[in-house]
Amino acid sequence: MIWVDKIQQAIDFIEGNLYEPINAEAVGRAINYAPSSFSNFFSAVTGYSVGEYIRFRRLSEAAQRLAGGDCSVTDMAFECGYETVEAFSKAFKRFTGRTPSQWGKSESKLRKFTPITIHFSLKGGFGMTRNLIPGLRKVDWSDKQRQNEYVNCVVSALNALGEKLSYDYVCAVSGSAFRTSFSMESWNHGNYHVINAPQIIEHTFKMLGYEVTHHVRSSFETDRDLIIGSIDRGVPVITLEGVINCADACVISGYDNDGEVLLGYNPFMDVEDDHSEAPDGTGYFRKSGWHGGASAEDHQLRIITIEGKCAKPDAKTILRETMKLATGLIREESLIPGQHNGLAAHRAFALALMTYEWEDDFEPHLNVMCNYKQYLDRQYAAPFFREHGRENLAACYEKIAALCGQLAKIIPQDFSAGRKFKKKRRLKPYCDVLMEIHDLEKEALRMLG
Repeated sequence: MIWVDKIQQAIDFIEGNLYEPINAEAVGRAINYAPSSFSNFFSAVTGYSVGEYIRFRRLSEAAQRLAGGDCSVTDMAFECGYETVEAFSKAFKRFTGRTPSQWGKSESKLRKFTPITIHFSLKGGFGMTRNLIPGLRKVDWSDKQRQNEYVNCVVSALNALGEKLSYDYVCAVSGSAFRTSFSMESWNHGNYHVINAPQIIEHTFKMLGYEVTHHVRSSFETDRDLIIGSIDRGVPVITLEGVINCADACVISGYDNDGEVLLGYNPFMDVEDDHSEAPDGTGYFRKSGWHGGASAEDHQLRIITIEGKCAKPDAKTILRETMKLATGLIREESLIPGQHNGLAAHRAFALALMTYEWEDDFEPHLNVMCNYKQYLDRQYAAPFFREHGRENLAACYEKIAALCGQLAKIIPQDFSAGRKFKKKRRLKPYCDVLMEIHDLEKEALRMLG
């Protein structure tokens, strides 16, 4: 399994460089694993932080060498990376119960912290199998500026494979920063779901240098085997429109009971109305009966499996292809049946707020809050264009991002603006800003062309 091999590679690297100035970041780089994810990953598997493991191994070796009279306390202190003999002595005493000078004279049984060797074996129960990839980056809504479920799942999955990706970059290069969808029929709280702009999915991974397969819901056995096969290879899976109720995307990090239960992350995993199954000690959600319910036949469950790496495009190609995608996302009026898209979506959203009739203010209020997730992502377009030398587009999207920020001030994301929905004239300032965004994005379209 890939994750077992990665931890063993990390341990082997530490052992081969035990007295070098190494830390979690250096070890992560050495095994081609994102340092921020690697630390959690290492701790989840071994039970020790990287720093603890290095410190315990050095002190164990130091105790053995001092007991054998192979070196002085001073030499050992600096070899173990301590700035002073006093600091080394304190650490040594915490580890052995004696100071280095006492240790050499004592007859105490040597306390050893030996190198860890990773073996994976799970037995028992009713012969059912379980496997998981530990330490994935959590997918939730704790970061108020980074709310895109799909983008967070991509970052989590690929960082688990050793990439060093940020939400901001993936949001832009995926095309998510240029997308707007709005239902043609009624209030749809899932307008922001990536399934409404499926062109984004293949483009995302191609720009990041990965090949993926996009599976449409099939039989339980087929879908289960796809997920099990990927997890057994050490590769997380991304699901769309299913597994957890209301989910745009989930990152699947494991399975239990022969695939009857899936484990993973999604922002709705802690919302009792959406998912009430208690998690286990892994920190991931547990979802039994995942192929029914939110994933049933009348839903749009998709399974994205990461097949492996491919040639990553150069910067010029990434810019060209992403601009081409952005052009389509803004210009095309409908990418899938039942949804307005791009410029047409801005207009439809504003028109709906000014003309739809509703009995319960909760529906349009929640819809505004959900739709705002799409506008929130506009802020990541400007840095992308600036990085690629397109200052004109960067300046345009800075103005768009500022307007998107105004939307959140007019109707905050906390249900505190309910009274605005009592009279449509109170919604006009919001709609006016929507149309300003529309006009600026129309201008951006000319630059993209």
